Amino acid sequence: MSKSCTCKKYSALKLTRDEISIRIKDSRKIKKHLIIKSKSDKGHHLYVCEICQQLWQLSSAWNWGGKDYLFKIPEIEIEDWNLEPFISPADLVIFSASMESYFEKNKLVDSENDCKREECDKKAILKDVLCKTHFIESLQRFGLLPKSPDGKIFEPYTYNVK
Repeated sequence: MSKSCTCKKYSALKLTRDEISIRIKDSRKIKKHLIIKSKSDKGHHLYVCEICQQLWQLSSAWNWGGKDYLFKIPEIEIEDWNLEPFISPADLVIFSASMESYFEKNKLVDSENDCKREECDKKAILKDVLCKTHFIESLQRFGLLPKSPDGKIFEPYTYNVK
């Protein structure tokens, strides 16, 4: 009996809760033709399809009860992946939702004043001395906003802090 590859059947995940839920369910089927290549210290697993050589990363979706799911990743050397696995799409979904909620309630508008951080040439936001980037970083440091997800960012998965 010959094995057939199903990698092409699975596209990049759309960054929605429903897409992550569907991929969690499909991951057991996807995993049938994958070979594990490495495991990271943070619990991610690197797999390769034994038929087409497509790389996949298994990550845990903590907001879905810690369930594991697979997603395609670009080519990477195992040593590089071990140093920093790719960012998890599920983490991006949760991060984006949290940030979106904050920005719906808080509009950060540039002022005429310069940011007070050394070597920053951006404009400070109204009613503050920091630019948007440094203001958000300070809120993240104090736990008032979620920290940016860990991992290498790659297309089509990106995020933008407003």
